[in-house]
Amino acid sequence: MDGLFKQKLLSLRNPQSPKTFGEALLGDVSWLKKAPQRVAVAKAPAKEVFSEKVQVIESLERFAHEKTSELKTNILKVEGGEIHLRTEPGWDDLKQFDSAEKLTSHLKLDPHLLHIVLQGKRPNEVKALFVSETFRPWQEVAPELKSGLINELLAGFPLKTAELFERMIRAMKLTPEEVIIFPVEGNDGSDFASDVMEVAAFYRPEVIITLGAKATQKVLKSNDRLSLVHGQFFNRRMGEQDNFQVVPLFHPSIIETNQNMKKTAWADMQKIMKHLKKLP
Repeated sequence: MDGLFKQKLLSLRNPQSPKTFGEALLGDVSWLKKAPQRVAVAKAPAKEVFSEKVQVIESLERFAHEKTSELKTNILKVEGGEIHLRTEPGWDDLKQFDSAEKLTSHLKLDPHLLHIVLQGKRPNEVKALFVSETFRPWQEVAPELKSGLINELLAGFPLKTAELFERMIRAMKLTPEEVIIFPVEGNDGSDFASDVMEVAAFYRPEVIITLGAKATQKVLKSNDRLSLVHGQFFNRRMGEQDNFQVVPLFHPSIIETNQNMKKTAWADMQKIMKHLKKLP
């Protein structure tokens, strides 16, 4: 008995380090020792998937916009109630053009740049109108011209960024004939937003993709932060024509300098590809 007492006394004077977090937190309790220890299992990296809830909401929104546009009303009656569609700012005062020549003569962009970005484009064949924040001056672009789609992108971006954006476009399975890029602002700060929408009204792309905060705010007529609206579909009315789908993306220059943004950009691009039926 004396030996057992001395052993306990020594253990109190020289306590052992706790073996588990539970022992460190609760002390040496008998029921804790009997509790089975959990074995940590490494989880496989989660695959990025589209949220089913988000897809349902976006599909419902597009359905509501299509129906209200068809019925010329912002109220859609459904069984058990009504869906009231919020009125978004539209583009009601656009000029209509019956030929590409009349359109280009009206646009404010440098004629040399207009020729590069609109050459070979045909109405109803364009899938995506990319709206950049501004274009480079022709004097900068001319010495760098090569051939093919890269020339159109050089109008809007320095060479390195243009090459990245070309890879993005090809990853979206878009051909040069299906793409137009146009600036929302002139080099002198003049507003080209109405020109952008008149180009859209003539060529009728399936989606307008704004690149960066400035292009997004001008096309959507909104002050929403890009970080909150990127990758979402917005419906915009264009006079008496059908509504247009607008999707904001981050500017390629941000994607180029921030590697973490590539994953976000690719997820947004896949949504657009699905809308354009470029994904199975």
